[in-house]
Amino acid sequence: MALTLALGALIGALYFGGLWWTLARLGRWRRPALALSVSFLARALPALAVFVLLARLGPMPLALALVGFLVMRLALSAWIRPTPPSSGARVAEGGRPGDGPVGGVA
Repeated sequence: MALTLALGALIGALYFGGLWWTLARLGRWRRPALALSVSFLARALPALAVFVLLARLGPMPLALALVGFLVMRLALSAWIRPTPPSSGARVAEGGRPGDGPVGGVA
């Protein structure tokens, strides 16, 4: 049971960490729509494949993995706090993950 919970947390960390990474670098790409699409596929397909394999083991492993996935979402959301648009904060190289442009995107 703990293994499926940890697996769900790992999937969540990769999925939402990849989302943060993509959004933090979105302005650097010439074709941001393509970058978002490729990023989504690169994050969603492996996550979906793992969830499908866990669903074959039964409802409990799937539910525990989904709980781990959502807990990681909450944890990363708390850790990577977007900067408020009114603060005028700039993206600093090597800064905290929450200092990025995610919060400033309109």
